[in-house]
Amino acid sequence: MQIVILILKENIEENIRINFKFDNANKLLVDNMKIISDKNTSSTVVLKYDSDNKDSYFHNQVLKVIAKENSKLNIVLVNFMNTLSTNLIAIDSIIEDNAKLNYVVVDLGGKYSITNYYSNLVGKSSENLINAIYLGNDDQFYISHLRGEKSNVNIEVQGALKDESKKHFKGTIDFKKGSKKSIGNENESCMLLSDKAKSISLPMLLCSEEDVKGNHSSSAGKIDPKVLFYIMTRGFDLKDAMKLVVKAKFDKILENIEDAKLKKEIIDKIDEKID
Repeated sequence: MQIVILILKENIEENIRINFKFDNANKLLVDNMKIISDKNTSSTVVLKYDSDNKDSYFHNQVLKVIAKENSKLNIVLVNFMNTLSTNLIAIDSIIEDNAKLNYVVVDLGGKYSITNYYSNLVGKSSENLINAIYLGNDDQFYISHLRGEKSNVNIEVQGALKDESKKHFKGTIDFKKGSKKSIGNENESCMLLSDKAKSISLPMLLCSEEDVKGNHSSSAGKIDPKVLFYIMTRGFDLKDAMKLVVKAKFDKILENIEDAKLKKEIIDKIDEKID
């Protein structure tokens, strides 16, 4: 087991990137990670998990995040593991007064990939933004408890399934007592790239407080044939036309990644996965 503790110090801007590479000598990783953003910090942490294509690998992560008062923390999780591997991630977040915690989850790898996300917005005017994309077999569970007044959570998930891939999405936004004037939104959209792909979604809103706003939506379906036909009349074949549509949908999420090199890696991986 690897134990990693990152403490992001007050009044210091930090950008941290940690790459985990699975290979013949490193087939198993169980990591327990804690990230604390101190008061008034502004930081970005990128965690990337990659593997060769020679064997099956196993990853199990527990990630604990504390965003303290007036801090701003961006966390980017990138899963590039091969299609024989298993990727399990459990995230627990606490967000204090005026703190902003932004997640970008890029889930493009693994035979099985499961993400369990829980956030607790305890502070007044706290904010939690979750932006995620997936491509392939995937299970995602997002739970957000809003406790602080004027807190805000937004969950935006865009995905695509090909061949016989299956996906389960469950998102719950829970307005607790004390969360007056808070806002919670969640949206999950899935593109079905084959007749055998299957998408199951269950967005949910719970409320124990007055004067709050909550919205949820979910959609799944094939790409409009008229859109594909239009793109193909411009000289693209069917597969390339589908790639363009998928990447256009994912672009809204990828805009939240400032690292141009990492974005290029992600786009190349999307092309590779759809081939």
